[in-house]
Amino acid sequence: MSRAALLALATMALVAAAAAAAGCGSGARRPAAAGAGPPVRPELSAGARRADLRRALALVGGVSARALGYRVELAPRRDAGLRALTDTVTHTITLFLARDDAPHRTAHDLAHELGHAWDADAMTPASRRAYLARRGVRRARWWPTSGRSDYDVGAGDFAEVFALCHAASPEFRSRLAKRPANACSMLPKGAR
Repeated sequence: MSRAALLALATMALVAAAAAAAGCGSGARRPAAAGAGPPVRPELSAGARRADLRRALALVGGVSARALGYRVELAPRRDAGLRALTDTVTHTITLFLARDDAPHRTAHDLAHELGHAWDADAMTPASRRAYLARRGVRRARWWPTSGRSDYDVGAGDFAEVFALCHAASPEFRSRLAKRPANACSMLPKGAR
């Protein structure tokens, strides 16, 4: 392999690691604010987490973690901000579950992370620019800065629109652009 090819691979690995470390999940890590609602009640039972996932999977269609080459891990939620996370280096999606989460919320979280997986494996700088143009935010950044929510950047908006297209959920958390009337039409053909 040439030196240029090795350098390109190393750069892509660093970008992917930075994206995973930057909290490209369904929210930035932050403690619950005082008065922001009840404290998180983590789902400590592995059996209950698996049952939660089964209920959520029934609400997700047209895409699967396995088809994208990812595996799904389940863990108890420890803080109010981080609901799920995609690690594009290890091809792992982790859902952080709490007791009493509605199945549609878990389905949305999973579909959001599947959107990140699809983005990491199929999107190019050109397709990302085209997506931002369709969303009317041409100059928006794609990746969040370290420790920040992805809801304010292209990667998070893409994942939210992907979730709208693939999950039976009323959720939409992007702060970059308005909720689209037809989410699937905003996505590249292969992502629909």
